[in-house]
Amino acid sequence: MPNDSIHKFLRLKFIRLRRVINRYCHPYVNLSLYQDCLRGKKGIEIGGPSMIFCDALPVYGMVDEIDCINHSSETIWCNRSVEPTAWRYSREYICDAINLSIIPDASYDFLLSSHSLEHIANPLRALAEWMRILKHGAYLLIIVPDKRFTFDHLRPVTAFSHILTDFEQNTGEDDLSHLPEVVRLHDAKLDLLSKDMGSDWSNNLQTRRMHHHVFDRDLLRQICDYSGLETMRTDWINPYHIVMLAKKSRFAGLPYIL
Repeated sequence: MPNDSIHKFLRLKFIRLRRVINRYCHPYVNLSLYQDCLRGKKGIEIGGPSMIFCDALPVYGMVDEIDCINHSSETIWCNRSVEPTAWRYSREYICDAINLSIIPDASYDFLLSSHSLEHIANPLRALAEWMRILKHGAYLLIIVPDKRFTFDHLRPVTAFSHILTDFEQNTGEDDLSHLPEVVRLHDAKLDLLSKDMGSDWSNNLQTRRMHHHVFDRDLLRQICDYSGLETMRTDWINPYHIVMLAKKSRFAGLPYIL
């Protein structure tokens, strides 16, 4: 077996072994902190519903009311016909996560985003909009995938300078500049959607399947710091969730909004 094939084989076995270990070795997560911050409040979720907010990080049951934003009424992420009562939304907006102009300023006490930021070509622009619709002192609970245990494990972490350039150049969600890297380094063996959707990424604006950016804890912190957010806590939840709880301070906001 060629060396490259052996390396890929061992890498895949290592990732699967780590997932088994993670399943039975849960790191400590202060659930009460997350729950207390959202308890009895009105919020909104980007791209929900999300199973993690029902099981590993159960916050749906803590909130008073929650709305939702999806780019389409029929997404590829979930079966919309089956929704546990824990995540029933008061209202669902169909719009892009970087343009929430249909929602007034300072409308919500919190915002949830689980595995949506990596699907957005212009994360800083998205955060600017998310903060606009949040009240001062509101909470953001953001989750991104740890690339080491996902189909992105061969891709490099995106440089913050690249994300900043996307913001300064007002990159749109139809951007496909990362497509060559995705095609070359995407590990389809770890992608549950590959069997159904194949390797055609050209319709990404409709499916939003592609991960434009690859995150680690440091990059997530850099984005939040630049946006003026106060990071309260960062956790890791198996099998591949990087979790950040942040707060919108009175002076939060990007240096300029496009």
